[in-house]
Amino acid sequence: MAELIEKKQLNNIATWMIPIKQTNLPSVLKGVFFLDGNPLPDTCITMYNLEWDTQNRALVLPVFAPLQWTFHNSIAGWILLRLVQWFEVTYKIQFKDETLQEAQIIPILLGIPISTSIVSFTMSQDKNYLNGDIWHRKNVWFGGLSRAGEYTLRKVVDENGGYTPAFDDMLPKVPNECLVIATN
Repeated sequence: MAELIEKKQLNNIATWMIPIKQTNLPSVLKGVFFLDGNPLPDTCITMYNLEWDTQNRALVLPVFAPLQWTFHNSIAGWILLRLVQWFEVTYKIQFKDETLQEAQIIPILLGIPISTSIVSFTMSQDKNYLNGDIWHRKNVWFGGLSRAGEYTLRKVVDENGGYTPAFDDMLPKVPNECLVIATN
């Protein structure tokens, strides 16, 4: 866990949370997404720089990878960031079919997938925004005992690096300064 932690500003996220390498990521998954309504101290994610498994319609997203995820610059944000690193938190996003409208998200801790009977995370595109601008994240804990932690993913930076209307909506909702795992 020798990775450096950097402080960044969300108001210029399109300048630093960018694609570093070309991948075959589908267009609807490109950009930067705001975790609107997320109760945890993390704010934005990107799926850039990750290899898309075309045959299986799947993506593996290591939360602890450089510039993949932003965390609040707070004690809670630091704790979450360190937990993510220690447990090597990864999400496998498995899409139901080639429309890429619905996916099962499988959390993986220390290389061990967590059973969907313990936690079932899903995401589905908003029926009014099938271009990938809005996704609904649903959580079912322990077979339905709780639905805690649900939120909406809103694309704030499009695949061309431009800010979307959701970007201006995000800024007053979150602290501007965030933490990211730095590139080496």
